[in-house]
Parts: sequence; C-alpha cells; structure tokens
Amino acid sequence: MKKTNIIAMALAGLAALPVIAAEASEPTAGEILQGINMFTPEEGDPAYKVKANEQYGTQWAVDMAYGYWHSNNTSPDVHDNANLFLIHAQLNQRLIENNMNGGTWLRVEFSGSWGLDSHSDKTSRMFSEGTGSATYPHADIYGGHEGVLPEVALMQYFNNKRSCIIAGMVNLTNYFDAVGIANDSFSSFTNDGFINSSVLGLPDANLGVVLQHEIDSASYAMFAASSEATGYGDNPFKFHGNDSFLLVGEYGRMLADGATTIRLNPFYRYIDNMDGTSSNNVGLAGSIEHEVCDSLSVYSRAGWAARQEAGNGFDFTCGANVKLIPSREDDFLGLAFGVFKGASPVDNDREYVAEAMYSLQLNDYFKLVPHIQYIANPAYDPDNSDVVIMGVQGVFSF
Repeated sequence: MKKTNIIAMALAGLAALPVIAAEASEPTAGEILQGINMFTPEEGDPAYKVKANEQYGTQWAVDMAYGYWHSNNTSPDVHDNANLFLIHAQLNQRLIENNMNGGTWLRVEFSGSWGLDSHSDKTSRMFSEGTGSATYPHADIYGGHEGVLPEVALMQYFNNKRSCIIAGMVNLTNYFDAVGIANDSFSSFTNDGFINSSVLGLPDANLGVVLQHEIDSASYAMFAASSEATGYGDNPFKFHGNDSFLLVGEYGRMLADGATTIRLNPFYRYIDNMDGTSSNNVGLAGSIEHEVCDSLSVYSRAGWAARQEAGNGFDFTCGANVKLIPSREDDFLGLAFGVFKGASPVDNDREYVAEAMYSLQLNDYFKLVPHIQYIANPAYDPDNSDVVIMGVQGVFSF
C-alpha cells in the first residue's frame, strides 16, 4: 500500500497460510485464497463478527493506535519525537452470494495518521528527512495529518473458489509478500524494510488488477499489473501524465504440513521519468517463514533488482518471534535485522537496521507494543553515522 511501501498493509499479514494447512486435515478448495483475501471470523471471535459474516456477508479488521516515538539523532546533534494517532481499517462486503464459487465482494481499505501536537501534526514521514535512510521507521505513517484509501476494488471468485480476480484501485501489499510474522506494523515490527520487500516497492491506491489461482492444497500463484502514476490523495481515474507501471508475480508453496512457507516474486517495472525519457527495471524477491515450534517462528526475505531505481537495489532481512512466557501465549518478542542498498547509487549505500519489539496482549482488544530500532549508516546521509529510535504503541483492535 504505498509508493514507498507504507503498509496499510499493515494487514497484508492476514495471509496466515501455514496455519491454514496445519489445521485442516482435509483441506477444501479455496482455503489458501480465503486466507489471503478474507477476514472470516475465527474460533473465539465475538458473536457480532460471526453474525455479521453469516447474515450480511460483512467482514472487517480495524486497528487503532496511539504511538509515541523518539529519535536521538534525526539529523546531526538534533533530537526529535512524534506523537500520533494511527488507524488502519479494512472491509469486505459481499455483494452477490454464491456458495459454490465464493461470490462477488467489495473491498475497501482506509489508513491514516494524525499528529497529536503542533510539532507532530507537521511531521512528514516521521524522521525520514533527518535519517535519510533506505527504509522508513514506521511503515504506516503517511504524515502528520493525512488519511487515504489505499484500496477500493471488486473481488470475484470463480472455479469453485480456487481462482479469484480483484480489480479497481488496488493495494498490492494486501496480497503479495505477506510474511505472517513480519507484515503488520501495528502489532509486530514497524520499520517498513521488515514489513514488505523494499526491492519490490509494491504500490497502493493505483488502478490495477490481481489474478489468483490455488494450484493445489499446498501451493498457489498470483499475478498483478498496477499503475504507479497516482500519489496519495490523488484521483486514480485522472491522468497524471505518468505512465509508470509494475508487473509482479508470486508463487507460494507450503511444506512440512504447513510449518514452512516459501514465496518467490519476479517483477518488471516501467519507469516514466516525466522528462520524455523512461527506463526499465527487473528483479526477484523471495521469502521463507518457518514455525520451528509453538514458541518460535523465524523468517527471512531477500530481493535484488537490476537497477537502483524506484525501489531499493538489494535487501536481506531475517527475524524471529519468540514466546518467552508459556502462560502468555499471545505475547511475543520480535527481533529483526536487515541490510539494504538504497534506491539511488551513492557512496554510502549500505544501510543496516536492527529492531526489537515486544507485544503485550492486555485483553482481547488491547495490546501494548514497545519498540527500539538502530539504523547504522543511513543510505542518504553520510554525515549521520547512526540513528536510534524508540517508541511505544497502544493498539486497540476489533
């Protein structure tokens, strides 16, 4: 959901594919696509969600957060902070019911952030101007006072729920590169280099189409074509004089009874330089996630592009979720490390990012999530050797 991968996406993490395969002894057709696209109420969900889904075909996921972040060095010898309210909401509304093929749905997504003091209200892309980094410290912060619709699209299932087409103003981060333990900046990591591949540079809020097909009970394939002409808040149906577009695919395969998921993402990008010239870029990204045991899950991503343009030239990330307290199965510690080669060739173009976070689930609706990030060698600021960013989010979800 972003030109720079701002994850509204925050909820591309809805694709909990390993869980689907592990829990279903006899998988039914369409379960993988349902796991990627739908917010079907799960066991233990409140009755109002179950009723809304069964009677009205209404599904939703909402996260609201208060967040405070402080940086020791957004620019040399300068301290800074941000104090914001964030929201991310997604809705699936069934328009035409078809039990055999899955029906026709409307998908709507809203994401935004608002500063809660005069300084934060004027903040654009928190700390990014000061750090000059190849990633952003928080993937879901667009600015100090901004709300956008990353996706408004129609979704049509067919082929006994094993195939699907989504068309309209689409957010590709909702479908592609959806690593389960590193895809939700409200309750996991916040640095956007860990949320989505910084090489793919998946757009949102642009006209596009997504094609999905479930090959068998353990594998699937997707393809998308999306314009990259529209900025946040712009009308995607209005021509902006920019012909840039992205073609991206994904092949996903689950192994070891669903404990391991592998994804491969080839892509082609056409870049309109808006000066009468254009360029092309191709590359490949991939990820693997594995549930080692009930208390430990690990993942890794890597990506490479032929050119350092309209996306980072290279990235490698790895991380883990660890459940430290057996009696608190919803709490976990997250640790991640990444190396990023920036989107423009410069001398100082290797950035190293480490992040630690802890998700403390206080009740069914509220969690407290403190974070700390260390960014070494920010790619676009050779005068700034490193940055430390500390923050905490209080997240209300329903």
